[in-house]
Amino acid sequence: MGILYFLALFPFGLWGSSEVPVLPAQPLHGIYFTSNTIAHSRGDTILDQFSKVGGNMVIFDVQDANGHLAYPSNLPVSIQLKNRGVQIPDLAETVKRLHARNYYAVARFVLFKNPFIAAQKPAWTIKRKGTGSPFVSRDGPVWLDPANPELKAYLIDLAREIALSGVDEVQFDYVRFPESGTARNAPYDYTDKKTFTREQTILNFAKDAAAAVHFLGARVGLDIFGIVVWDNVSWKVIGQNVPELAKIVDVMYPMPYPSHFGPGWGGHRNPADEPYFFVKETTKKFVEQTKNSDVAIRPWLQGFALRVSRYTSEYVQEQIRGLTDIGIQEYAVWNARNEYGITFAGY
Repeated sequence: MGILYFLALFPFGLWGSSEVPVLPAQPLHGIYFTSNTIAHSRGDTILDQFSKVGGNMVIFDVQDANGHLAYPSNLPVSIQLKNRGVQIPDLAETVKRLHARNYYAVARFVLFKNPFIAAQKPAWTIKRKGTGSPFVSRDGPVWLDPANPELKAYLIDLAREIALSGVDEVQFDYVRFPESGTARNAPYDYTDKKTFTREQTILNFAKDAAAAVHFLGARVGLDIFGIVVWDNVSWKVIGQNVPELAKIVDVMYPMPYPSHFGPGWGGHRNPADEPYFFVKETTKKFVEQTKNSDVAIRPWLQGFALRVSRYTSEYVQEQIRGLTDIGIQEYAVWNARNEYGITFAGY
């Protein structure tokens, strides 16, 4: 779907965001919000508290891993699929509200893990090898086919629609294949499998999606598994080639959560209890692997107590120290419930 279509569909303020947003003078320190939090008074209260400790960025869901859009999309396909949420009644107004508070606004857009669309459009899913039926992972039949042309067109149209709201950045999450199979063999099929590897398929999508968002003046962020930089196998399984993706997007958000490294990883009995080491070493590897690009590295920090013996404000401070010791000044904190009392105490 071309840009002329969007000129007709969204005549408001299209060129108001035609220039890349100017980054704040201070390093970006952010937190994650669900779509419900960003749209209600609880979010305003948290943002007031965050401002007092130097916060200046919020990353909020416009489509989460359940697959539902959180705002009333005007796209015909969204209307057909009934993929039009009401948690955020007016996306553009929400962005204006954030800007009025001097917050850098990032819209988190989950892509290929999507049970809602997978149930309605089985033709858009990756298929169980040799069968033609939707592939079933441990999460169920939820994985969409990154190479399917109809799906790809729809997701990129959504990215354009989100960019037109005036957000500073569109952050893509789950831009990958499931963590199933091996580097050479997967238990599923996808469009153009004989032509493109998993990493090439993800790169193809990222290039087209980033170009669409950049054209409308917004930056592009990309969430990346923290584990993929620790070996030369994991990234091939899910298709996230960090050095090449870094040449396409503006920001990478590694997820170096200590809790997500299994017990005994690298000889560490409980990685979750070593926030400094795992955040520092994982981020350092991202910096090294992206040195031939201009991408900014802005890690997610662990704002939750999973597998942690004692989760306190010092835990947050140790993660931040792990970043500053290698020259990284920007980061965002993830807490699924948007409970940031301990986080703010650690700033």
